[in-house]
Amino acid sequence: MTTRTGVLIFEGGQQHPLLAEVRRWTTLDTAEKFLRRPETDVLVVATDSDALARQAGAVGAEVHRTGPVFHFGRTLGGLVRDYGLDRVVYLGGGSVPLLRPEELDWLFARLGPGGRVFVANNVQSPDLVALGSTGAVEALAPLATDNATLFTLVDAGYERLLLPDTPTTSFDLDTPSDILFLAHEARRARTVAGAPGQPGFGPRCAKGLAGLELDLSVLERAAEVLSRDYASVTLIGRVSGVTMNHLNSALRLRLRVFSEERGMKALGRVDRGEVRSLLGWVMEDLGVEYLVRRLAELSDAVFWDTRVVMAHLGDWPTEADRFEADLGRWQGVENPALRSLCRAAGEARVPVVLGGHSVVSGGLRLLADSLQPRRR
Repeated sequence: MTTRTGVLIFEGGQQHPLLAEVRRWTTLDTAEKFLRRPETDVLVVATDSDALARQAGAVGAEVHRTGPVFHFGRTLGGLVRDYGLDRVVYLGGGSVPLLRPEELDWLFARLGPGGRVFVANNVQSPDLVALGSTGAVEALAPLATDNATLFTLVDAGYERLLLPDTPTTSFDLDTPSDILFLAHEARRARTVAGAPGQPGFGPRCAKGLAGLELDLSVLERAAEVLSRDYASVTLIGRVSGVTMNHLNSALRLRLRVFSEERGMKALGRVDRGEVRSLLGWVMEDLGVEYLVRRLAELSDAVFWDTRVVMAHLGDWPTEADRFEADLGRWQGVENPALRSLCRAAGEARVPVVLGGHSVVSGGLRLLADSLQPRRR
């Protein structure tokens, strides 16, 4: 009996124009990576973007147009039924944009038909999930978003397998700070031909990033710190043991870590207003300028996942404010707390890299790996 395998890429929603453009490049590059695989019977791009819909069709993908209200579980189930799929891989357009052929080899080799097993690229909130049986889709039907996918599948009795944990399987493109990490890596890939561990840039992403005018100065200063022997580096936010182990094995650093609220989205803590942060209380009690000054006294560089303290403060910034803050442009931030944090970080005597989760996970690991050839 023939097993029909589908790859579903979800991409859309309201995004800043620059982030939307870069994610369009990664969506199309990822689609071509999967379309080259003999295991892929059909690839569908589900999107509300007219431009992406046209371009996806041109590379050989099926296109599903989504409406203004997107429900993850219902859309996933409908596509599985419409295309008669027996097993399915789904991911976001900005997910694992640097995925390499050998990692796809690993994924498909373990995705046996009909088994109660799924492959994910993250232990809590995966950006890529591969289901060996589309029977699992029924368990996901109630989910409006994919944040709780992993917990739902495990609770339904499915066995979880993790993709090999590498910087390329852990890096995804969700925020402007991710664009900076990706652009920094693209610049390295252009100047260091054949560098060990060079990730899988697709042609659109590589060409597009080369044409962007981005200020990478803070990231470059932080990278210089990481390359030193036994520099003091502070990590703040949803920091995992995997990231700490990776940095300790790749580089010679002294790490100071404030890890808080891992899984805050997947567990619903953000939605319920339950996020609590020690550093958030310090900001409230003593002021952000005091906190940043003290961190600068302790550190040669700081990597700060700001979403935790923002959720703690309970005044979630707009997308526009998050975008400006992630790029270090405090003058364009209207949210008072985030504006103060961004300004204090920009004026600190050490590089302070602000952003989303990737700043202390996939992006940081990608940066660390890019420095290894210098140390050999």
